[in-house]
Amino acid sequence: MARVLITGGTGFLGSYLSRFLTDRGDHVTGTYLLDPDPFLREVAGNPEIVHLDVRDPREVAEVLGKARPDAVYHLAGQPFVRPSWDDPTGTFRTNVDGTVHLLEWIRLHAPGTKFGFAGSSAAYGIAEHQPIREDAPLRPSSPYGSSKAAADVICYQYCVSYAIPIFRFRIFATTGPGKTGDAPNDFATQVAHLERAAPPRVLKVGSLETRRDFSDVRDTVRGLWTIVEKGTPGEAYNIGSGVTRSMRGIVEGLRGLAKVPVDLQVEDARLRRVDEPVIHAEVDRLRALGWSSQVPWERTLNDLLEHWRAHPGSVSLAPQ
Repeated sequence: MARVLITGGTGFLGSYLSRFLTDRGDHVTGTYLLDPDPFLREVAGNPEIVHLDVRDPREVAEVLGKARPDAVYHLAGQPFVRPSWDDPTGTFRTNVDGTVHLLEWIRLHAPGTKFGFAGSSAAYGIAEHQPIREDAPLRPSSPYGSSKAAADVICYQYCVSYAIPIFRFRIFATTGPGKTGDAPNDFATQVAHLERAAPPRVLKVGSLETRRDFSDVRDTVRGLWTIVEKGTPGEAYNIGSGVTRSMRGIVEGLRGLAKVPVDLQVEDARLRRVDEPVIHAEVDRLRALGWSSQVPWERTLNDLLEHWRAHPGSVSLAPQ
């Protein structure tokens, strides 16, 4: 049984990872900054939960000193592109400084601790070649992407300089029941709302021509674990499905599952300042570790819609 600390352990990805590791028999400590979402808290199972603001090195030292983990999955951070334009300084403080605070404690007190860093495909920016390989240059096109690229490089430096076993995840679009702020859940939320509404029933969308490499969160967390258990320290690993899907295809898939006819309307507020036309992951390096995608995309879409039917809430504005 391993002792595992998940920063951001009550967030979307952290909650599913917590359940996965707990089911394996690990002792999991998850951290939170804001009050956990009740659904995700249920998803997470019953890990130990502690407060942590990664921007505060004293709090980082206190939490890691008590947890003494064998492995840290660093998932906490400012996770969205759109807010990073409004607050790049805050994004860097959380995503870059917070990562350094964790690495510094490990360097000084437990350099043998495995450290998995949740990087992002946003670090690649508008890539010259698709699908994107891990050796592609990091040319981010947003403050969020820049923060993830900077922390990614710092993780590499700490690995080669201090021999800390660090694994760099470059996570492409991940979705699943309970996520907010991504396009598939935004669309599913709206469809569930429109099924209960009177006509006209209009689904508001941004650009439908972009293509993204979406993975089901249940496949993603297996990828995280596979990399930490079987990967090579210092390496970067893309985590994606290896398949791109257009926003239009996602919308049409959900419209096909809807109980009522739904019309479409493009809304300027849902368009990004900079929007990569295609983001496609090359995942051969991850597959070489024995991982493969297991959740069919049709099941993912159905699960999203069933979740929002059962948990009606306000329509979110997704950063498509």
